[in-house]
Amino acid sequence: MYRYSRTEFDRVLEFVRGLYEPRTPEGLGDHLLSALRALVPAEFAGNASFEVGAPSQGGTQRTDPPELRSSEADAKLARLMPKAPIIVHFARTHCEQFTRWSDVQPLSQFLRSALYNEVYRSLGLRDGCTLFLRSRPDHVEFVGVGQHKQTPDAHRDMLVSVSPHVLQAFRLAHTTSALIEITAMKSGPNCAARGLMAIDLNGTIAIETAGATRVLEKFFPKRTRQGLPEQVRRWISHSNKTLRKATDVPDVRRPFVLERDGDRLTIHLLSKPEQNFLVLEEHRRAIDPAALSSLCLTRRESEILAYITIGKTNPEIGIILGISSRTVSKHVEHILERLGVETRTAAAACALDAANL
Repeated sequence: MYRYSRTEFDRVLEFVRGLYEPRTPEGLGDHLLSALRALVPAEFAGNASFEVGAPSQGGTQRTDPPELRSSEADAKLARLMPKAPIIVHFARTHCEQFTRWSDVQPLSQFLRSALYNEVYRSLGLRDGCTLFLRSRPDHVEFVGVGQHKQTPDAHRDMLVSVSPHVLQAFRLAHTTSALIEITAMKSGPNCAARGLMAIDLNGTIAIETAGATRVLEKFFPKRTRQGLPEQVRRWISHSNKTLRKATDVPDVRRPFVLERDGDRLTIHLLSKPEQNFLVLEEHRRAIDPAALSSLCLTRRESEILAYITIGKTNPEIGIILGISSRTVSKHVEHILERLGVETRTAAAACALDAANL
């Protein structure tokens, strides 16, 4: 592995610290493009996605510099990317780190490919590194940098070292975004299962949502309303100190996890210079489908509704039950119709009532 100079290490550390500020997925995407080009010398950075099996659906979401994006290039990318060696490599390995294009396909072959000659040649890009952010059977999203020459080993290794932090940052951004939407709701079973807190550097709680209060009261029954539980306070201090005083590329910032009566509390930490932010999530035990017998659903519908109550998505439920996401979607339509409700949240509320939870 490449050994960093002091200047390079400082760039890596600055990059990692910037990832743990609270942002929406879109805001993080915008930040990441300029941050990647500050980390490694690159002529181009981009964030793109496409629907597998639907060549006309997909394209570049954002680029740096922005003027390199065009609808014509998007159409070509959507057509050519599904069969690109880097995509095939990810589909086979599910690699969770930046991968250099020329490590997957020799540069001489890439320069003869349709992808290069129809898209990247006009941009002057001959090599680069790509990281896949999210993947479903029908959808792929990735971020990457491009260079005018073969990407040096040093640049590849720097990107590989920060890959876990980038993936963690995107997961937290999506969680935070969903939390903000849920917090804005007036009711619903998930409101009590998630919460958000803002903590000043002196430990004073500046913001605490009702969901955060309920979750903390459940897992820390002796907690006083004036402050944080001591275990959480120590974890925040250790996490910030680890990142601030790192002498090597730090490990991914781990969440605080606590189990009580079969349920689990997970707390994620986001930081700005003047404040810390806590994202709290309660992971409840799944309802026994047999407890939903009063709802007059089929056995399969009861199983799916039980997973809906703990926040599972259709693709996740499909994987658990060994059926397709499309089949799950059809079952969900029948569940909503039978219960006389319009949303998954309302269906989950019916399930909780039926199970006396």
